[in-house]
Order: sequence, then C-alpha cells, then structure tokens
Amino acid sequence: MKKTKKWLAIIPLTLLSVTLAGMPALTNPVHAAVTQSFSDVPAGHWAYDAVAKLAKAGIVDGYSDKTFQGNKTLSRYEMAFIVAKAMDKFEGADEDNKQLIDKLSSEFAAELNRLGARVAKVEAKTNTWIGGETRMRVVSDNPTPAGGKKLNGSDRFDFRQRIKFWGNINDDLAWTGRLVTNTSNKFGNAEYSSGSEISLDLMNVTAKNLFGLDSMRVGRSALDFYTNGIFGKAGNVDGVTLSKKLGDVNFKGWTGNIKSAGTNGDANQLTTGQLDVKLADNFNLKTGYYWADIKGTSTTYTPASGSNTEVFSGSGSLNTNVGSFKSSQGWTAGVTYKMGKYTLLGDYVSTTLNGAAGLPDNPKGWVVQLSNSKGPDVIFPAVNLVNPSKVGSDAWMVSYRSIDAGAIPGGAGAFDVTAVANTAQPYNIYLHGTDNVNVLYLAYQNVVAKNVIASLEYQDFKIKNRGLTDLTSNKLDKTYMMKIEFFY
Repeated sequence: MKKTKKWLAIIPLTLLSVTLAGMPALTNPVHAAVTQSFSDVPAGHWAYDAVAKLAKAGIVDGYSDKTFQGNKTLSRYEMAFIVAKAMDKFEGADEDNKQLIDKLSSEFAAELNRLGARVAKVEAKTNTWIGGETRMRVVSDNPTPAGGKKLNGSDRFDFRQRIKFWGNINDDLAWTGRLVTNTSNKFGNAEYSSGSEISLDLMNVTAKNLFGLDSMRVGRSALDFYTNGIFGKAGNVDGVTLSKKLGDVNFKGWTGNIKSAGTNGDANQLTTGQLDVKLADNFNLKTGYYWADIKGTSTTYTPASGSNTEVFSGSGSLNTNVGSFKSSQGWTAGVTYKMGKYTLLGDYVSTTLNGAAGLPDNPKGWVVQLSNSKGPDVIFPAVNLVNPSKVGSDAWMVSYRSIDAGAIPGGAGAFDVTAVANTAQPYNIYLHGTDNVNVLYLAYQNVVAKNVIASLEYQDFKIKNRGLTDLTSNKLDKTYMMKIEFFY
C-alpha cells in the first residue's frame, strides 16, 4: 500500500525533478505562476512536524525552521511542493523518514497530481537553466629534480570560474554549454590573458532513442566515462558519445579529438568502447578497448645562450627526455568493490605502442583508491567525494597510481593538471601527472556550508623509470593544496 501511495505522484515528481535541479533562467519559479487555489493546512497539523523532521535530516531544504513551527501557515499547494521535493530524495532517506514521506504523499496525493498538471504547462516554457562554480586555491610544492623551481609568491594562489547553461530542446533533445576561465588564473594577473581569458569548454547536444541507441551526445564534452577514471579530462574534448543498454550490460563508446590538431595535421583521434556489468550487489566490472592516433614525444632541452648548461625549453607528452611513438592502442579494466561504508576502486590499462623508439613498447598503468565517499563510483578528482548540499558531511580518500611512460595517450590522463607546479621545468608533474610516475594521493573534503566544499589534497610524485630521464633521484615533487569551492 505504501509503495502505491508513493507512486501516486510519480508524474509530478518527474516534472519537478528538472525544475528543482537548477535555477530557471527564462521564467519565474513554478509557485509564482500558480494561484492560491488550495486551502490552508491548519496550525497544529501533523504535516508540519513531519516536514520539520525531514528538513532536519537534510531531505528538504531552503525553508527556515519557522516555516514548520506554526509561525507561518502554508497552503496545501505549498505543502505539496515541499512533499514533492522530499519524494525526489526518497531512496536516500532512512526507513523512518521513508515512512514519513509515504504518509505525506498519501495526505497530499490530490494536490500533487494537480501540481503535476500545472508544472507540465510551466515546463513547456521553461527549458533553460543556469548554474556555476567558483573555486579558489592555495598551493605549494617541494620539487627535488636538479633545477626544480618552487612555487613562490602569487603563483601559489589561483582561481577558476565556471558558468554552465543547460536545457531541453524537446522531449528527445537536450543541450549543455559551459564557459570557463583558463587553467592559469593567478591572483594579480588581471591585466594579462591568464587573468581574464574565457573559453567554451562544454558545448553539446544529446539525443535519446536515436538510431536504436539509448543516447547519442555530439559536440564538446568531458572525457568522463572510460573505466573508473584513469582516462579522463574535464572538458574541451570534441567528439561523439554513444550509449546502449544490452540486457544487463551497458555499452558506451566515444570517438573524437582529444586535443587540438598539430601543425602537421595530426588527427589526435581517440576511440573507445566499453562494457559495464554489475556482477554482484557490491561488485561492478568495466572493461574496454581503445585506439589512439596520438603521437608520443619526449621533453626536449637546449643549451642556454653562452653557457654549457642545459635548460628546459619545451614539453612533450611523455615524462621522459628520450623516446617517442607514432600511435597506440590497448585494453582497460575497472572494478568497484563495496565493503560496508568503504569503496575500493581500481583501474588497469595495458597498452601497445606503435613505432616505439627508445621506449618499452608495452607500457602498463594502474590506480587503486579506497574511500568512505557516498558519491559516484569514480576515481577522485573526476567527481567530488561529498555532496555540496549536505552540510557537515565529509569524506576522505587515499589512492596510489603507477603508470609507465606512454601507457595513457597524451591529453587523456585523468591526473594531469591535478597538482600545481612551476611549468618552466622538466618532468613537470602539472603536465605529466599520468605518465612515468608513481604517486601517493591523499584528499579530504568537508561541506562547511550549504553548497560550499573545503578540500585538502597532497600528492607525492616519484619517477617510475629513471632510465628514461637524466635524473639522479626518483623523487620529483610533493604538492600541497587547500581549496574552497562554491556551487550554485
């Protein structure tokens, strides 16, 4: 009976979920468009106390305590709107709160159904939303290679601004766009491009049920889907993503340009195919294959003018000063294992280098991560460890990765640019966080206020194959980061 009551409002819930996910950019909120056509919920009604308990548990938010303490009388419409928000989070509630949501949904079933009809009319006009993220960081490092340059002064302070737009074109088409500042925004650089330059790093359209596929995404997006996160990129990846559910197996494929084409017309094309299957309630497996028409090049050096000393003058895709290859392909596997409140994630890649010169032609790489995060099962920092709407929640993770030179195609390394360092030095861990390295990675996140996350991160980089470099030690750098992020 409870399940029946819960599903009485599934249609308005579906309609509400999109509206509640973001801030409408082209119209007023739903409640402003609806006249007060419902009678008041009388003072002392049990629903006030029930919703107050749900608010305390974080299941409904955006309402002050006075709303539920008899200081303000709500209409049945207003109460139904609150109940709909609670129902949208039903699966994440504990058993007691699920019973409260069931009881409330039964009490306001008629209003929820009427609300659904009204929301449907508003949704037909409201098809664009806006959101964003502001990030500020303080970073420090301790480079150890000969000639390593430590971050100093304002180089240790940076920021990032993202503004995201998204919406529905029709029932089967949706779109996304995002503006972002570049990756070198240092405080104090307002008069230079690194302090003001903005780019479009997301721009895509997603179609459902097209050509027998569940979905097809075309345009600029993030490389965010391959295994559990050893491959990845936050944006600026142009291509096509295909997805299809085949019984109990999910298929995803992607092809496109992982980075801008070279001066010689190099395609820099990456193509992937992946199968995702749940083998048990606490065990998931992803496996796939990739092809990369992306060259591998080493770091180069030139003698300083008037000196016999070599200085860094450029950076290749490899964290080496020797070797190259023409293209690569390989297979990957990713596992997710749940152990009570802990999650163990692992990724493995085995690559074959074509036209390898001065490099082992079968590099491999792996990463493991242990965390108490309740978020998506993706290796950090591809996603946050915490939900920014849950004030006071926190989570930690510890990971270790060991990746041979050339194991990941240049431009597809998920750990690149996750640690900040001076780029005017060889074997730079900012550009080469996923190549020829062994790295211990620690992170902690806390939701210090609603939609505000504070983070601490530490990475200890060591070179994996010193024979491919001119280093006298395997130590590269240690990086420290404190950041605060605002989501809206």
